[in-house]
Amino acid sequence: MQKMITIRSGEHHLSGALHLPHYKKEDIPLLLFVHGFVGSKVGEHRLFVKAARYFTERGYGVFRFDFSGCGESDGDYAEVTLTNQLNEVRDVVTYLGSVRGIDQRRITLVGHSMGGAVASLTAASDTRIKQLILWSPVGMPYEDITGILGPKAVHEITRKGSYDYHGFMISQTFLKDLKKHQPIEAARSFTGPAHIIHAKADEQIPKEHAVRYANSLNKRVDTKQVFEQYIDKADHTFSSYSFEDELFDNSLAWLEGSPVGKSLSQT
Repeated sequence: MQKMITIRSGEHHLSGALHLPHYKKEDIPLLLFVHGFVGSKVGEHRLFVKAARYFTERGYGVFRFDFSGCGESDGDYAEVTLTNQLNEVRDVVTYLGSVRGIDQRRITLVGHSMGGAVASLTAASDTRIKQLILWSPVGMPYEDITGILGPKAVHEITRKGSYDYHGFMISQTFLKDLKKHQPIEAARSFTGPAHIIHAKADEQIPKEHAVRYANSLNKRVDTKQVFEQYIDKADHTFSSYSFEDELFDNSLAWLEGSPVGKSLSQT
């Protein structure tokens, strides 16, 4: 079952899609997908749509949404900042708290690319997030995103204040705001289970970030050890059916074996 949802966040309305299993006997766990830089709730090659269908077939609820300035949501990308996106995720989580049938003890944030940075920062400060899964996550927002934009774009943003990147206006405010956030360090404040899966042939975000995230998370006290996984030959968006299958299967295997899942299944 899929239902289109509109959520108010600040001055904007965010477009979302809620997927629920057809049959459920009890409150269901929920995965909240967070898309990346100039992305959308559909995802490259429909990654998030396919993921939603995969996980709902296995008993999970899924919510995917567009940040403001993206997809079908209000706003323009010229106004986007990572700080604003953090506020929008919190508003989405608040909405999900009102959805009947969702087990509030089993909300997992799944972030891809820039969405991985947003997910890490959110999980670090919002106790409603119980688990965290990162797919090829941005680890150093300013360095990673300016690396994608390239030096010419960064120079033009510095000189003119903005740059047209494939139809998305990237502002100087956006870049300055990126410097404020350090998601790898922030992840240490998250107290729940976490897992990282990175594309081994990632051409956009360094695969070494997976180790950096794991090392940061493993500095926490009294938490289960975090391991990173790699999908061999996969590119940044996991753009083949075989890469997607491995990504989804590995994520599900971790979810089914996570401490939160175990403790609830035994009660």
